[in-house]
Amino acid sequence: MSQDPNPSKLKGAPRSPRGRIRKLRNNTGRWLGQHFGAAGIVQMARWCRKIELNAAVRERAESEHKGLILAFWHGRGVLASPFYRPGNTTALVSASEDGSMATTILKRLGYEIIRGSSSRGGVRALRDMLSCLERGKHVALTPDGPRGPMHSMSPGAAFMSRATGVPVLPIGFGIDRARRLDTWDRYTLPRLGSRLVTSCEEPIQVPREASGDALAEYSSRIRAAIRKAEREAFAHLDLEPDWGDWVPEQEIEHSAEFEG
Repeated sequence: MSQDPNPSKLKGAPRSPRGRIRKLRNNTGRWLGQHFGAAGIVQMARWCRKIELNAAVRERAESEHKGLILAFWHGRGVLASPFYRPGNTTALVSASEDGSMATTILKRLGYEIIRGSSSRGGVRALRDMLSCLERGKHVALTPDGPRGPMHSMSPGAAFMSRATGVPVLPIGFGIDRARRLDTWDRYTLPRLGSRLVTSCEEPIQVPREASGDALAEYSSRIRAAIRKAEREAFAHLDLEPDWGDWVPEQEIEHSAEFEG
């Protein structure tokens, strides 16, 4: 019988010192995020000088629909908070462990939360989304969450637009001074005195009859529109997008499919 070449991976094997340090750092980070993240996000939002491009597009979409599905990248969650306030925005948050941390932070900020994602709790999330949209609230989601890869597309945004009859508003963000975490989404945190720009593209409505290849095509359109909005936001700052060397132009396969 052959032996496992890496005994440290066996169940019950003692964790290496490096592994223990990594686990401690992750657990500490989650605790700090849960207890101090909300205050930090509010403070960082105050530091930014905020600029909104294409405001007329957003205002027209809001006047034509009770609520909208707001789609932006997972790594831009902090950047979105100054523009889309708790009073009229509900956040769709992953049912994962990391989503629990985000839920604590967002609740402290006053956001209503829907738990679910493309891989867990999708049917329940859809039902809760419908309720929020009927009450005239926006629902914010991140198509490349909860596990990436960066700028990949879960079919959830297109699926939910088709199911609810509500269009997706593709949103991008640009910032001139920020810290980017060493995570799969390069999570973006503003620095003191930074300029923060948001832009949006025309809403994308997925028709009820769309399925299969047609639904995938709408997902691709949403991805392209978010990336276009981000290019416009960075261009306003005379900068190239901060993901230019990280994310290929072509579609990236998402790590999970939408299911209930």
